[in-house]
Amino acid sequence: CSLFNDEDCVTLAEAFKSTQTLTSISLVGCGNFGSEGCTALAEGLKNNQTLMSIHLESCNGVRDGGYIALFEALKSNRGVTKLHVACCSLGNEGCQVLSEALESNRSLAVLALTECDEISQ
Repeated sequence: CSLFNDEDCVTLAEAFKSTQTLTSISLVGCGNFGSEGCTALAEGLKNNQTLMSIHLESCNGVRDGGYIALFEALKSNRGVTKLHVACCSLGNEGCQVLSEALESNRSLAVLALTECDEISQ
């Protein structure tokens, strides 16, 4: 996954729009894509109701901007039931948008945020 980049995210996001079978995506250790790629995935997620599980771990290029786009997409998405974000650069602004998304999202049942060192108390 170390070769997976922003362009690959755009391609994957396009697939989200047409797939009716993909239920889970796990991007672990994909350090070559960043906020631009995460934003593309979020755009694809807005139009997909079959994806139920998202696992992003050690995606070091993704910053708050990418996570904010993802969390904004969760406000309208009704398919995702599990979100796991680990070893990431999620900060306070991203957490605020996540909080807002959780107020309107009624499908997310499992949320795991681990080792997000940029979140302050």
